[in-house]
Amino acid sequence: MIPYFKIYAGGIISISLSPVLGFEGATVREVIGKEVNKSQRNINSVLCERALYLACTESQMSQMPLQERIAQRRGFEATAKSALEAPQELEFLDERLTVYELMHTDQLTLTDIARNLLSVVARAVTLGAVRTRINWFSRQYRDESIGEYWHGKPIIYIRSHTRQKKSSTENWAAHKRLVNSVMARVHLTDVVTHADSARSDMREFDDFNNFYSEAVSLMLSSAQVESFVEQNNSYTFNNLTSDIQVLNEASHFIRIYYAYASLDLDRCKTAIDVARLELEILKFEESLLSAYKYGEIAKYFDEVKRGDHLTTVCKLLRKKVEIVRKALELDEKIASETYTRRTTIIFGIIASATLSPELMQPFAKFYGVNFADEQVGKLVGIGASVVVVVSLLASTHYMFRFFNWITRKIKI
Repeated sequence: MIPYFKIYAGGIISISLSPVLGFEGATVREVIGKEVNKSQRNINSVLCERALYLACTESQMSQMPLQERIAQRRGFEATAKSALEAPQELEFLDERLTVYELMHTDQLTLTDIARNLLSVVARAVTLGAVRTRINWFSRQYRDESIGEYWHGKPIIYIRSHTRQKKSSTENWAAHKRLVNSVMARVHLTDVVTHADSARSDMREFDDFNNFYSEAVSLMLSSAQVESFVEQNNSYTFNNLTSDIQVLNEASHFIRIYYAYASLDLDRCKTAIDVARLELEILKFEESLLSAYKYGEIAKYFDEVKRGDHLTTVCKLLRKKVEIVRKALELDEKIASETYTRRTTIIFGIIASATLSPELMQPFAKFYGVNFADEQVGKLVGIGASVVVVVSLLASTHYMFRFFNWITRKIKI
């Protein structure tokens, strides 16, 4: 399988693993087990060039704690040395490549490989360069590139098959068990005891079927596709698969966007931040409306929006927005009341201090304290009054806290 990466401006990274060989001559059971559910199978071997091998190993070691990394250094260097000293020659298209074995275990699945490759790309984007040299004494790198949300699914393209009809409608009817098995991701018997799930064909024309779900997508060609490709040299089957690939990537982007909008909501500190996030979501939805209005693409995205997972995420996001807004507004109200109370106390202290000459003069005369300058006496009186008022407020505050503590202890 060949990996293809896409990096979006918003920070989302996608990987497409395209198989080099197809599944010609496979039965329905083999298509389901080996192709549709390929991500659930363990991988025995991954071959890559030297630069990618070094980048993958560096990314893996950088995520280990420093002590563990140092403890495993000798064993890891021996393993890497043996792998790099045993290159293999591989002919791919018109090139002859020197590749190395990246896998040293059979416990990883295709999903694990895809996630690790995404981490390598994300680390390179973050650092601005591809790291191939391991820094054994650097601090642990915490990989947050995958984030809390990620999504992957198989997309099956069938160009030709047995008993292929010229009409896509007739072809679908003739191979209903194949379609239902792929969309259910399980091999169904000839005798179906349960009601068929409602499948919606996203294709408006009668040349091929395009089925979509959040778990899997299927393109089933009729006999018209093969004849059209043979008659038109400028159009290939890859052009058709690329169009469907782009539509599925767009659906993935929509689902990931709403999921990460929920994460951005957790970072909002004020009600204004929540309003700005809502505005960004509305702008995104407006961009979707401007991207399609009628026809086949509009039908496709309508089906995407009706997906169970996306519908649930959107509902939870709306509820979360309202709850977070109310919580932030309540916090702001409490903060405003606290600020008002503190302002009142400060002005109360100032007002009390203005009475200091009348209050402090009797005490000054009693203790025989006299000032040559009357203005100096007033300033000293104001300062002493402020100290007295602040001390009374502080002692009252701690007294109330002490009484509250005693009350809680008594209740316990």
